[in-house]
Amino acid sequence: MAQTEKKGQSILSTLLVVLIGQVGCLTLVVILASVFGGLWLDNMFGTKPVITLVLLFAGIPLSVLLMLTVARRTLARLKSQSESSDSNSD
Repeated sequence: MAQTEKKGQSILSTLLVVLIGQVGCLTLVVILASVFGGLWLDNMFGTKPVITLVLLFAGIPLSVLLMLTVARRTLARLKSQSESSDSNSD
């Protein structure tokens, strides 16, 4: 019984590390796309910081939505795997 609990905790810990890594990478991609896209558009239209700032502020809710989406999918996958492993062990 103790080994199965340790295995479950190990799987959960690994899953949380992967989830945090995915969320961090997605946030970084959104921020970099906002900055570089905004700088490029500002140079094209001659509006120095305006478009960059707008894209950065628009990236905040986008990052939150992506974070929630990734977390929900990961938790759903964990739940389905846990249910399938429970049904296999019975």
